[in-house]
Amino acid sequence: MRLIISTIFMLPFALLSGCDDNVSSRVEQVANINGLVAFWDFQNSDDQAWQSYYDKAIIDRSFSMYLRQIGDPMRYNSGQWPYNNDKAQLRIDKGGPFGYAVRFNQGYIYGEVPRGEFDHTLLDLNGRKPFTMIAWAKFSGNRHMIAGIWDEGGWNKYSGRRQAALFAGLFNQKGVIGHISSTGAASFPQSAVDGAQYARLRAIDGQAFENDEWVAVAMSYDPKNNKVNAYLNGKITTLSLQDPVTQDVMQLPSALPANPFEHKHPLYSPTAFQVKYNGYDFHNEDIKEHRIWVDLDRAEISYAIEGNDQGQSFRINFDILREGKSILNFPVRENITPGDNIIIPLTTPTKPGDIIITALETAEGNKWTKVGTPIERHIMEGAPFTLGRALGLDEGSIDHGSVELYLDGVAVFNRVLTEQELADLSFIK
Repeated sequence: MRLIISTIFMLPFALLSGCDDNVSSRVEQVANINGLVAFWDFQNSDDQAWQSYYDKAIIDRSFSMYLRQIGDPMRYNSGQWPYNNDKAQLRIDKGGPFGYAVRFNQGYIYGEVPRGEFDHTLLDLNGRKPFTMIAWAKFSGNRHMIAGIWDEGGWNKYSGRRQAALFAGLFNQKGVIGHISSTGAASFPQSAVDGAQYARLRAIDGQAFENDEWVAVAMSYDPKNNKVNAYLNGKITTLSLQDPVTQDVMQLPSALPANPFEHKHPLYSPTAFQVKYNGYDFHNEDIKEHRIWVDLDRAEISYAIEGNDQGQSFRINFDILREGKSILNFPVRENITPGDNIIIPLTTPTKPGDIIITALETAEGNKWTKVGTPIERHIMEGAPFTLGRALGLDEGSIDHGSVELYLDGVAVFNRVLTEQELADLSFIK
C-alpha cells in the first residue's frame, strides 16, 4: 500500500489533471522561449535562493529570488525561512501547472530579487524597452500586487520607485492589471481629488476571474505601438472605463480604452523619469499638465505640456542639491516652450540622496509668478523586483498587499509575446 501511495504522489500534475503534458515539459516549454529574461518555477534553486531559467542568447546570468518579511532586514532561501505562524508560514500548493506553488501573504511573506542583482540588466523594466511578464497564480483573498518593480513611496505624490508590475483587484475591478509609471510617483500630482496620490496608468483586462482558481495573468509593454496590454489565460478582453483622477485632470468627454491602454512615455528609471508640476487651473484652462523629462545620464531636461499654451510664457527653475549645496555650475532658470531641451550643468554625477528642486513660473506682465509649489524629487536607488507585495505601502505596514497569493511560476521576456504564444504558455484549459 505504501508503494502505491508514493507512486500516486509522484505522478506529475498534468497526469493527475488529465492532461498529456507533464510538469517537466511545461517548465522546459517556458524555459526554451526566445527572449526569456527570467523564469522562476520555485524548484530550480541553489544553497542561497531560487534561481531563474534564462535565454543565453540575450542574457548571461540567472537571478536569485529570496523570501522576505517586512521589518526583517534578512533574506532567506526556502530552507532557512524562520517564521512558522499562520500568516507567515511557508506553504506549498502542488495543484498548479508546475506542481510547486509558493504562498505569498502581504508583508508577512513575499519574494524579492535585490536591486543589485538586476540593476541595468534586461530585468530592469524601464525606458522604452519592450517586455512581457506572465505569472501562474491563484488568489484566496484580497488582491493586490502579483509581481514586478513597484515601490509606492508611502503614497507621497512626489515619491516612489514604480516601474512596471502585474496586479489584480485594483480600481474596483477583478481582472488582470498591467501597471506602469513614468514618474515613479503619482501619475497626476496636479490633482487634489481622492486617489491622486496613487499611480493611475494601467491596462485592465475586461474578463474577471474568481478566487481559488488557477489563472495565467500577463502584461506587455510595446513601445513601438505605445500600448500596454493585460491578458487572462493568453487572451485580451477589451475594456473601456473612466478613471476619476484622469477625468479630473483631462476633462475627457467619454471613457477611454483601458485594454489595450495607450502609453506614449518611457517608463521610470532612477536616473531618467518624468516630473509633473502642480498649481495650474487645468479645469478651466487648455493646459492640463506641465511636465519635464529629467535624464540624469544625459544631463538633460525636456519640457512638454498636455494641451495648448495659448501663447502664454513659462520658465522653469531647476537645481540639484547634495547636503544642502548645489552640484550645478549654476541653477537653471530658463524660458521654455514645449519641445525645448535644456542641458543640466552638472559639476559631478548625481547619486542617490541628491535632491532635485524645481519650480514652474509664468509671465504676468513684466514679472514672473510662481505656479503652484516647488517640487522636491529625491534621487533614489531603484526598487527590487518583488512577488506578492508592493513596497512603500502605508509606510511599510506589514498588513498590506495580496492575501494568500499562490504563485507557481513567474516569467519575464524582453519582447512582446503574441496572444497565441501566451495562450500556449497559459496551461489553463
